[in-house]
Amino acid sequence: MALPDVLLGLLSEKSSTGYDLARALEIELAPLWRAEISQIYPTLARLRRAGLVRFRVLGPQRGPRRNLYRITAAGRRELRRWVAQPPPPPRSKDEGLARMAFLDVLSLEERRRVILQYDRSIAEEVRRLKSGTPLPRFRREARRVVIERLEATRRSLRILLAAAGTPPSATVRLDEKKK
Repeated sequence: MALPDVLLGLLSEKSSTGYDLARALEIELAPLWRAEISQIYPTLARLRRAGLVRFRVLGPQRGPRRNLYRITAAGRRELRRWVAQPPPPPRSKDEGLARMAFLDVLSLEERRRVILQYDRSIAEEVRRLKSGTPLPRFRREARRVVIERLEATRRSLRILLAAAGTPPSATVRLDEKKK
């Protein structure tokens, strides 16, 4: 998924400022997609140069000028092309699970503490997502899938927690016996 496509998707629903787009990303699409404001404005500039969006300046009544972006017909065609393509299999960089892969470097108590802290942070994210604002149908379903993935991660963490006390050498011997 590319940020330009996500921004076109949001702009297909209503014209927005860069700040409004950043808020929509945070409220409606996190954790599916995240982008910083420092990524959004250069991407909007590239979309404008490509003729996929246009903008008009909103006053400066007070403070800095604001640009209201809207999608063009070419932008709508590009969005439809992107949405219609079959997506690749999901590949996520999950720092938490990557850390779990190296728990053997910690003591038993440290392993348990790290796993429990990670579980608590995921539980908090699930609560946040479940209490989020109502979304349009397909975004709501995407959020539901994210919640299911997070809950599956929590189930895996419980398994890791049970295995956290097993010395690495015992795990290797068990794996060798299975062969």
